[in-house]
Amino acid sequence: MLQVHGLERRLGDGFRLSVPEFALAEGDRVAVVGPSGAGKSTFLALLALALKPGRADGFTLRRGPGGAAVDAARLWARGDEAGLAALRAAAIGYVPQTAGLLPFLTLRRNIALTQALAGRRDAALIGSLAERLEIAGVLERLPAQVSVGQRQRAAVARALAHRPALVLADEPTASVHPSQADEILRLLRDTAEAGAAVLLSTHDVPRAKAAGLRLLGCEPEPGPIPASVLRPLAA
Repeated sequence: MLQVHGLERRLGDGFRLSVPEFALAEGDRVAVVGPSGAGKSTFLALLALALKPGRADGFTLRRGPGGAAVDAARLWARGDEAGLAALRAAAIGYVPQTAGLLPFLTLRRNIALTQALAGRRDAALIGSLAERLEIAGVLERLPAQVSVGQRQRAAVARALAHRPALVLADEPTASVHPSQADEILRLLRDTAEAGAAVLLSTHDVPRAKAAGLRLLGCEPEPGPIPASVLRPLAA
């Protein structure tokens, strides 16, 4: 589904995020863990095609199960913003840490936006996601009229509404009640079991382990050029 190697991004003051090699297959569920400031959010934003890497020796992503692989590194190299936008819309569901909802759209219309961009309208799925995430009663409200947790759950619904091949979620459970956090992880598990690849960042290692996620460490390492490097962690 996703393969990258030689991926780097400078984080500031000479510090950089280094991803020697990383791959996700259909059905994978992975949690990136590590201290604040190590680059977890940057990693997810790079994979979401929301940030341009300083270096990408290889970056390929399939639009869907069985689909052709798209070379995102080549799209970046030639500055093809339209191609990157089309790939994001078709293949990726992204939950930024701040939810990132459009303030002038209701929650329902925010969630429906990914369906519209992907050409996969499905009002019934929006209703089903809203019920599971306990936001069905506030779908007609604007983001400013609901709680932080409700905005975060709407962002999760938006990321899943167009049935993407790759789901990336940055701290999706950080601002919600523990019971809702568990339901979000169950929903992401169900999404992976349906064939998507799921990658999230979290500080809640026990909950990630309990949900059956494979752990990937993002840890600063000393050296001539300070860097955070992503490496698999033991279960």
